[in-house]
Order: sequence, then C-alpha cells, then structure tokens
Amino acid sequence: MSVLGPGTAVDDGRRYVLESRIATGGMGEVWAARDTLLDRAVAVKVLKAEYADDPLFRTRFETEAQHAAALQHPGIASVYDYGDSAVGDGSGTRRPFLVMELVDGQPLSNLLRPGAPLDPDATRALLALAADALGVAHEAGIVHRDVKPANLLVTPDRTIKVTDFGIARAADGMALTETGQVLGTPAYISPEQAEGGTATAASDVYSLGVVAFECLAGEKPFVAATPVATAIAHLRNPVPDLPASVPADLARVVRRALSKAPEDRYADGAAFAAALRDPSATPAVTPAAPVAGDATQVIPTMAPAVEPAPVPAPVVTPVATPAAARAGDDGTRGRTTPWSVILGLVAVVVAVLLVALWLGTRDSGSPSDETPSPSPSRSGSPSGSPSDSPSDTPSESPSDSPSETPTETPSQTPTETPTETPTETPTETPTESPTTPTETPTPSPTETPTPTPTGSPTTDSPTPSPGATPSSTTSPAGDSTTITSDGEDDQG
Repeated sequence: MSVLGPGTAVDDGRRYVLESRIATGGMGEVWAARDTLLDRAVAVKVLKAEYADDPLFRTRFETEAQHAAALQHPGIASVYDYGDSAVGDGSGTRRPFLVMELVDGQPLSNLLRPGAPLDPDATRALLALAADALGVAHEAGIVHRDVKPANLLVTPDRTIKVTDFGIARAADGMALTETGQVLGTPAYISPEQAEGGTATAASDVYSLGVVAFECLAGEKPFVAATPVATAIAHLRNPVPDLPASVPADLARVVRRALSKAPEDRYADGAAFAAALRDPSATPAVTPAAPVAGDATQVIPTMAPAVEPAPVPAPVVTPVATPAAARAGDDGTRGRTTPWSVILGLVAVVVAVLLVALWLGTRDSGSPSDETPSPSPSRSGSPSGSPSDSPSDTPSESPSDSPSETPTETPSQTPTETPTETPTETPTETPTESPTTPTETPTPSPTETPTPTPTGSPTTDSPTPSPGATPSSTTSPAGDSTTITSDGEDDQG
C-alpha cells in the first residue's frame, strides 16, 4: 500500500511537494504543499491508490477538476492545476492529483460542538455566503454532491470557502457499504441521493439545510445507529423542530430547505441565499391553486332563440311528431314550435270544450230519455244557403283540400296568441271561409293548414232534424276541433 508523507513530490517534475496532511476523505487525501516553481503555498488532493486503476474514477476526477477550475468566485477555493504522475511514494502507481488554493481557515466542523448551537445571526450570514458559492456552481451546471461542514472553510475574517467541488461526484453510484469513508457523509445526504437518485442543485440545498440545522440546534436532524439507517431516516423521518431561540423566519427557511421532495425546496443555491438574507423574498411553499379546467364546468346558457327564418311554401304533411318537433335542436331552431304557443292553444281548446258542455247542459234543460238529434253539419264546401233537407247523419268529412287556396307563405313566426274563441251568438249568414266543423272532435288535426278560423258557422234557420226541433242556438261544440291548427303551427 502506497503511503504519502511530507517531502513527497506528487508530480514527475517535482514541482508540488507535500508538507503536511490536512484531511483524509473517502476518495483522496488533502495536503498542504509547496509550489516550488511559483514559491507559494497550495493545497494538493491526491486520489487514493485503491481508485487509481479504475478508469471510471480517473475520468470523472479529471472532468470534475476541469469544471471546478472554471468556477471563479470569492466563496470557492480556486483550482490551479491538474496532473497525473507516478507520485513518489515508491509504488509506481500513477495517480491523478488536483492543485488548489490553500485557504487560511478551518473547517466549519471544527466549530461545531454537540449541544452548543451557534448564534443564529452568525449562522445566517455564513450559510448565505456558502449558498452564494453553490449558486455560482449550479449556474455553471455543477453539483457539489458532498456539502458538509468539513468542506466549508471558515476564514479568520468570518468569510467562507466551499471546497471539494465535484470530488464526491466521482463516488456517485457506489453502494454505501463499499468504504467507511463514503459512509461518513450520510448525515448530510439528500433523500434522492440516499435512494440512488440523481443529485441536482436541490440536493446541495438539502445538504446545506442539514448543516444549517446542525449549527442552530447543536445536533444533526437525523442520527441513527448506522450510516444506512441514517440515510433511511432522511427518506422517512419528519424534520425535528428547531429550538425556540431560533427566529421563526429563519426556522421556516431551514425547514423548506429540508423538504423531502426536491421540487418543494429552493431551486438552487442562489434562491436559498436570498431566502436566508430576506425570508420574505421567497414565500413558503403553498399548494398550487386548482386549475380552472379541472373544476366542474358550468355550460353557458344558450342564447335566446332567434326569429325563425322564412320557410318555403307549405307542403301538406302529417302533423309533426314530438321527435320531428325537436329537429330544431340541431341548429334549425326556427322550425320548432314554441312551448308557449302549444300550451296556449291547448288552453283554448279546453276552454272551448268547457263552454260547449256548459251550453249543451243549459239548452237541454233537464235530462230526458229522448235521443238527441245529430248536430247540424256542413259539407266540405259550404254553400251560400243552408241545406233545404235534413240529414240523418253528419255530412261527409272535409275534403282533403279546402275550397280556397291556402296562403302561399305561412306566417314567419308562430303566433303567440291562439285564434279567437268562437262567438256564442250565431252570425246572420254563413261565413264565406271554408270551415270543417264535425259532430265530434276529430282524432287528429286536419291534414292541411286552414286559413284563420272564424267563429262557429250558423244559419238563420238551422236545418231541422227529424223527430226533434233544433235548438234556437247552435252549439259550438262541433267547432272546437278546428279552433287550433296544430299541423300549421308545427310546420311553421
């Protein structure tokens, strides 16, 4: 096993000579060293020998070193050089190394003591600087993946430097049980990393939130007997309450950073830094308002029916069925008979029937055993004078077409008021307009539209009926069936 020590040169040209070990991590060792060419103090991180022959580790180490070198920020330790050499430890193994800025300070971990919280204002200021540095890395597309107190260096003037950018990334994907050193960071690992998910900027926010909790409470939020159990606690356990001495606004910011779901946290380091400095600048997470499309939609009411458009000349057709009456629902609303008209006509028919019954009762005086004579009726084509001979039976039903030609164009709109009720007093002479009185109401409306109906047709002397004397006043009961023209209304 190769061993590094003071005086060891890590490069073939013996430019970087190790002086003292600063720390040992999961993948490498950090040493204070001397750049003999520029005569300055530097920090050198060397990949451990056990990973030196792993092509994947070597490639990731180099790639992340290049990314870290591209970051320029006062809160980030600068990267000066990168190399690969046989490290003068006598093993002959070529190991990659990274030369960085040597920070005059100490890790934040050295300032933390169990049960001894740091001042809330000092914690707020320090972690806002750390979040600023992470925000720069996140903007460049780099995720630290191993934010913890040991990687946050506090300088004598109370500034902070973030180190080891991208180094932990090389260990991403390893099982937590591979090395004890890798298991040293589960106390700060994000839930998504703990379950093998991809680390994002929000993962760094979570880890820095754990650091903030530890600074304010004097203890870590999740501690278990084993590193694996600790990682599981990040996934399942609720975040403990912070001490009452922590300002409520600061406590809310830390709790949001520790949300289990990445989308519930601050998006990146910059957003976290802004919230630490001004908690009111970033509101707490609230459930999204329901989308309008999800709510029960109330279908807008249909606009009032427009005036029906004129229709062609009437065609003799049977009375429209209810299904046909609903044909206007497809957009041809002009052909649908308004319900108000239909109800009005029905009311008129009922009224006429009631009047007819009342008149019939009044004329008969009292019940008798006599067989009532048939009501007088007229032929389909009325004559100028009443018939000279009585008819034992009602005349034939009206002809299929009226004697007069129907109007060429029906009314454009259904009449709102039904035709006038028949007069109770007979007229002097029969009307010229053809009518279709019958003895009893016909079972169905007439097949053809009729002109506007008139009062009940009467004569000066009704036709006598054999065996009985006709009443002085003709009952309008027979006319009740022609008061309404259902077929005409439906067609209109």
